[in-house]
Amino acid sequence: MNKQRLSLTNGPLVAVLIQAKFSTIVQIAKYIPTVQDELRRKSYPLYDELYGSPPPYMENEKGQFIQWVFSSNDYSRNIIIDNEGITYQVFDCNAFEYKKFIDEFIGLLQRFDNIVDISSLTRLGLRYVNAIPEKTECSWKDLLNSSLQGTELPEKIAWHDNPLFAFSTQRGVSLESLKMSSNFHLNIYQNPHGSMQPQGVIKFPLGETGFFEGRPLVTFIDLDHYILFKAAEKGALFSRLEIIFDALHSVIKEVFFSTLITEKAKEIWQ
Repeated sequence: MNKQRLSLTNGPLVAVLIQAKFSTIVQIAKYIPTVQDELRRKSYPLYDELYGSPPPYMENEKGQFIQWVFSSNDYSRNIIIDNEGITYQVFDCNAFEYKKFIDEFIGLLQRFDNIVDISSLTRLGLRYVNAIPEKTECSWKDLLNSSLQGTELPEKIAWHDNPLFAFSTQRGVSLESLKMSSNFHLNIYQNPHGSMQPQGVIKFPLGETGFFEGRPLVTFIDLDHYILFKAAEKGALFSRLEIIFDALHSVIKEVFFSTLITEKAKEIWQ
């Protein structure tokens, strides 16, 4: 089990996201030109701005909520920054390497901190999104553990729509090696139109969401594992970032391989 890799050679991984949230930097906009100049030199030359209403937890904020996006030339890697967090997302998952990914994010976070001087961290999180397109020769039900497939409704009822399955669970985790507690979310849901990414995962350039050939039913396995902090001093966490993310990753990997997928899935995706 421990030798298994989350990114199977032919696996369903379509997006990996990692995030650090910090105490609010009200004047974050003044740092963005310096951040942009730094990141364009580090293989993130493309620049976008996203505008929208403040999220619910910031409903008392005035004006528009702004996010600044820095992308690689092919948009396969994106850094999204707002006044409370930095998110790094990767879509070129065929050659995904966890260690390289973590090292890249920690380096980005340290360079960002050198510019803005983060006061404290409030959240560290890791998320893996997998997508299973339905195929005639292999259904999602062949690849996911039967205990996660829900209840079959009676066939004698004249249902007039195609069923979409959804499953969600949330658990607290005691990370004994860190002496910390974390939150683990597992969500399984479906898209009937063949989308490669689920709603809520922003794909760039905007409006160019990818689709599987033939636009089949797609089953998403979405694993999100994170730790919340009560404004922890960054100095107490920066030196431990790698082992913290390793712990988050280890739980996701264990759940994915030992509970979620079948032996047939492992054979197909190897």
